[in-house]
Amino acid sequence: MNELVQQFNQYPNIIQYPTKNPCLRSPYAAFDLQFYQTRDSLMDVDTFRSFLKNAEQRFRACKEYKSYKSYLIEDIGIDRCQIMGNVTVDDADIELHHNVLGLFEICLLISSHIVNTIGIITTFDLIQLLIQEHYENRVGVTFLSKTAHQIFTNDPNAYIPPEMTFGRWWELLSRYRYGITYDIASKVVKYLQKYQDQLPSSVDIHLQDEIMQWSQYNEYGMPPSECGEIPYENEFNDGGYFDEY
Repeated sequence: MNELVQQFNQYPNIIQYPTKNPCLRSPYAAFDLQFYQTRDSLMDVDTFRSFLKNAEQRFRACKEYKSYKSYLIEDIGIDRCQIMGNVTVDDADIELHHNVLGLFEICLLISSHIVNTIGIITTFDLIQLLIQEHYENRVGVTFLSKTAHQIFTNDPNAYIPPEMTFGRWWELLSRYRYGITYDIASKVVKYLQKYQDQLPSSVDIHLQDEIMQWSQYNEYGMPPSECGEIPYENEFNDGGYFDEY
């Protein structure tokens, strides 16, 4: 198959297939441009962030995302701001807000899981998975007026209560558990603790322990029982690890 591809490659000095990962090469460039992102290529924080932001922006602009919002309004009946209940789609523009985890964090969760399990991912793969998870209702979302959306987006400690959130977001965490990071885990645990008396009956009370264990496993690559205890927020009072939340 590789020989057939090379046969019809009109730019053999630029487009090369040294492995199963096609790449663009140039004598004037310091590095190759690979088609697939791998664990090695995403080791650089700036590269990883750019990859996630690009996928996030492309997803927001795709027609499937717009169709999903129409589905929530027309089929599910979420047609008003969940904070200002008197503001409906007929009164003003209401915007989709990702609750529990933001869209960027969902991109991080999914891409990290795929890289840690399959080993490679592209922007196209990530966008398709984002579409799939939204359509399968495994993402926590709600509608907010523009003003309310700005408030909740700019305040990382602001959460929408479970009864105002649509989607089985806990299933997303289970499905992509090998992508759970410390930051994601701590944010979800805070949400679970804040609304522990308001959670749907299908959410197991022990979910927060499992989430923290998976984040520890993904960090150290070994069973949680061999990693020791996970430090919690009260252990970071002097410029803590979780301060950004």
